[in-house]
Parts: sequence; structure tokens; C-alpha cells
Amino acid sequence: MAIIPTDLLDRIRALERQVRELMFSANATPALNSIADGEVVIGEHGRLRVRTAGDQDLLYLGRVAPDRDEETSQQGLVVRRDDGSLALTVWTGAPDPQAVQPVRILDRRGNVVLADDTVRGGLARPYLPFALPAPVDPARWESTGATAWTTLRRGPGLVQHPRLHCEIAVAGAPGEVRLLVDGVQLGPVGGPGAGLVLTERVGVEYGATVTFEIQARVTTAGTTIRCYPLTLYGLESYGPAAPPQPVRHALPTDPARHFSPSGV
Repeated sequence: MAIIPTDLLDRIRALERQVRELMFSANATPALNSIADGEVVIGEHGRLRVRTAGDQDLLYLGRVAPDRDEETSQQGLVVRRDDGSLALTVWTGAPDPQAVQPVRILDRRGNVVLADDTVRGGLARPYLPFALPAPVDPARWESTGATAWTTLRRGPGLVQHPRLHCEIAVAGAPGEVRLLVDGVQLGPVGGPGAGLVLTERVGVEYGATVTFEIQARVTTAGTTIRCYPLTLYGLESYGPAAPPQPVRHALPTDPARHFSPSGV
């Protein structure tokens, strides 16, 4: 039987011990699938790519195609639904070093439903209407001579903001004008001269359909008060008093008072 040197046996035992230590260390180290502190940096031409179990792309963050030019890559964001349709992009398809990246939200059919304007800033989509100009002559406004609250305009509205901004022009004899939402007065009353201007919390759930009413009354019988709605739109909880996000205008209660296509 061959004689094995003692130092070789010692070396084998040392290697076995090191292997056991390595195995223990590997089993004891937690999986590197979370970050409790610090940050992950993806630089240069790198990107984060997320895919579904079906090998469909969900997210690109970092380098996206096309490049700005041969020397400059485009950095952006592309988010898809799990069916593969685009949902959100911060990206431009123009291979131009100076091209501005629009922010777009798309529906499942690829229609852009929300986007910013890349030329002057602000909103590109959706298109929002302005409030229609009101007749200059108060004689053409809605009017009443009743001393009791009288509804002059009524119409539906789909609530999509927590607050509402309203402006109603008022002229004529002393009296009051108010806005009702589902039969409940919203904010203060207004009168001739200053009119009615209010910004109040609507107090209903998002997506609720409500009924707007504009009511007026005179202080003294035999006189007339006139009013005309100038604007009615929704607002965020806090912020500017009048961003351009209109709610549908109320219509006259009497269908015979609707404007005809001929303007008569």
C-alpha cells in the first residue's frame, strides 16, 4: 500500500473544511432581491427591463430606441400592459438630438388620451372646451320676478374633481342667485354687480352624476333679477382657483329657450 504523506492529508482536511464553510456561508446569506437602503444606479447606455412570465416586455427604463444620434442614446420610459399594448411613454420616435420627449398615456387601442405639449408646454390632449361667451345685453339673460327661489337653469354633470368653481353674472333689481347640486345649495349666494363666484367642495364620490340648478329670487315683488352662467368646472383639492377643466354647462329649464342653430 502506498504511503500518503501526512502533509497531503492535512491539506485535504483543510480543503474539506473550506468547502463546508463556503456552503454554510452560501446558505446563510439572504437572497439579493431587496434593497433596504441606498440606491441602484444604471448608467451609461444601461436600462432596466421587466418581462412577464410569457416573455412579454412590461417596462423599459433607461436606454430606449431610437438613439438621439450615433453618439447619443435616448433615455426614457416605456410601460406596457400585460397584453403588450402601450400604456405610458416618455419617449420620442424622432432620431433628433434636440427632440423633446412628450409624456403620453394611451388606451388599449393605441389612442393618446393624455399628453403634454412639447412646443409651448401645457396640455396637448385631451381637447377641452372653453366656456362660451355670454350675451352682453342683460335683457337676454335668464330672469325672474318671483320672490321665492325659482330655477332658471338645470342640467346634469359628471363629477371628476373634488371641488367646483362657478361664476354667474347677475344684474337687475336687488335679489339673490345661488347654485344647487342635487337640490343642496353650494357655497354662498350672489347678487347684482358682484354676481356669484364660488369655489367649493362638491361632496360626492368620483364619477357620480349630479344635477346642477341655478336659482334666483328678487327681494321686492314687481321687480326683475337677471343672471347668466359664465363658467362651471372642476378643480383639484388644492391649487389654482381656475385651471381649465370645465364641467358641462347647465341648460335652461324651458326647452323653448334653447338657442336654435339659426340663432333665433
